[in-house]
Amino acid sequence: MENTTLSKRTVSFGLALAAACVINAIIVVVKEKSDAVMGAMKKVLGHHWTTHSALIVVLFLVLGGLLGMARGGRGIAITTSRFITTLVSAIGAAALIIIGFYLFVD
Repeated sequence: MENTTLSKRTVSFGLALAAACVINAIIVVVKEKSDAVMGAMKKVLGHHWTTHSALIVVLFLVLGGLLGMARGGRGIAITTSRFITTLVSAIGAAALIIIGFYLFVD
């Protein structure tokens, strides 16, 4: 039998973490390849990493809150094994995107 004792906040913010990891990696690639994006991010909060970090934190908080309100406030229904697989896969994909970019593209 599957252990499904994860709270709705654990699931919603865990899935938000998965999304934030992948989007973080995409932002790294985009800003490194585009001087316009890098310049715009520098102008917003004074340094591109500050803007980058702020975007990811806001995305994590907003998405986690929204996912927690899914299904009429009951949160996302997902098994523990699917949750872990999703989280580990997203972190692995984000790492591969960044490592692949710096090894092969940059």
